[in-house]
Amino acid sequence: MIYDTVIIGGGVVGLSILRSALLAGYNAILFEKYPHILDGASGRNSGIICTGVDAAPGSLERALIRDSISNIRQFCREMNVPMRECGSLVCLWPWDDEDWDDLDEKKADHIADGTILSDDRHECHEKLLRVLRESHDAGDTNASYLSSKRVSELEPALSSKCIGAVHIPGEIVVDPFLLPLAYAVQSRELAKQSMDLRSHFDDVIQTRTTVCMDQAHFDSKSGLWTIMTRCTKSDDKTVTIRTRSVINAAGISCESVQTAAVEMGVPMPDFEARPRRGQYIVYSSPGNTRDTVPTRPIQPVPTDRTKGIFVYSTLYDQIVAGPTAKDQTSLTDDQIEPEAARTLANHASQILGRSMSTSSNQDPDVVGEYVGIRPGTSKRDYQIQLHHSMRFITVGGIRSTGLTASLGIARHVVQCLLPTLIPPPNFSHNMIKQTCATPLPDVVQMVEQYHERNDGTIHLDGHSYKVTHPLTKFGWDARTGLAQR
Repeated sequence: MIYDTVIIGGGVVGLSILRSALLAGYNAILFEKYPHILDGASGRNSGIICTGVDAAPGSLERALIRDSISNIRQFCREMNVPMRECGSLVCLWPWDDEDWDDLDEKKADHIADGTILSDDRHECHEKLLRVLRESHDAGDTNASYLSSKRVSELEPALSSKCIGAVHIPGEIVVDPFLLPLAYAVQSRELAKQSMDLRSHFDDVIQTRTTVCMDQAHFDSKSGLWTIMTRCTKSDDKTVTIRTRSVINAAGISCESVQTAAVEMGVPMPDFEARPRRGQYIVYSSPGNTRDTVPTRPIQPVPTDRTKGIFVYSTLYDQIVAGPTAKDQTSLTDDQIEPEAARTLANHASQILGRSMSTSSNQDPDVVGEYVGIRPGTSKRDYQIQLHHSMRFITVGGIRSTGLTASLGIARHVVQCLLPTLIPPPNFSHNMIKQTCATPLPDVVQMVEQYHERNDGTIHLDGHSYKVTHPLTKFGWDARTGLAQR
């Protein structure tokens, strides 16, 4: 048989593209080289759905974030993916404002309680007002300025030293494993409804399988790729398949996958991989009270380089500080750095106004730590490129906003297939084909199964899924928050 498209990479972006391609009626298949899906950068993110305020105006990234976030709530409701629609607070703190120490004490007190005149507030809170303007420009028209007093009322778990904040109501906390898992579950259900018995594969998602692009061949006359796949779980068994197009969603390996296809005529990538490590520290739930656990993600005023370190609670009431942002050359080095752990703990201590430890060796309240390697590139924007004559689509540079933008990225990529492939007979431009998708079980049911199986996996509709994300694993192990019986 001939596939319409082959997707390389089983992260959140690849799985979302697979789902959208199947919804559009294309015959698609996904290959992931690791033993489990969602085991790379997609298994090490924050679990916060942002609204794109820090993405450059006019960028593809911002456009796809806005498209995605307009649909993500509906998807979560339909697929029973838990979420907290709480918004976030971009807070300004004295240690982040070089002008704060120059204010007289009386004026500082008036700023803190929100009673200062608007002109003076504009002068002293220019950073926050810039965030507010950028939020409105990005489409968050309900974003609003909050005084220090109002911040304390909304989030009593925070230190009282907050100068003021911008409330961005559109941001959401999700389970970072269950959202992309729902893409995989729905994809498999869609594929089952239209399974082609001529296929070499009995599943639309193939793990432990490498796509050997350096041994691929493209026939310009027929417009077909001939690709060899190698399955490491079957003694390196190879299977050769034919496809009308290739979608490279290999994350941090995106550049090397495209480079391997250069001999076939695919252009050299015009970007280079620049991995950025983000380290997190996770604390146990101190008791689900408003006085100890922040409801909304607390983030600093972003810079051109990074959104900064967040402090927030997961759906399992565990407190997270992170990520750091450190460029590195290694695509795989995810070792915990003690200095980064101290930075995170100190930051969390300042924000929460109480001492937070640096590691589980010092305090049992530290549940764990993890590092995610974000697939940054030498370019600021997403690098989604259609190489029309080669029927090859690159989906690169999907940095920390990949979870947020996943639905929008998938819609955009599938639309890129249109000038490349003849649309299938039942193609839908809106990709909202009616399906009988089965929602995920309730979290408590999955947690019970997770503990009963005792092997780090859950079993859904005939498939085993390893719980790869630390935030989900930590919460399910502790049975706190939504995981409580």
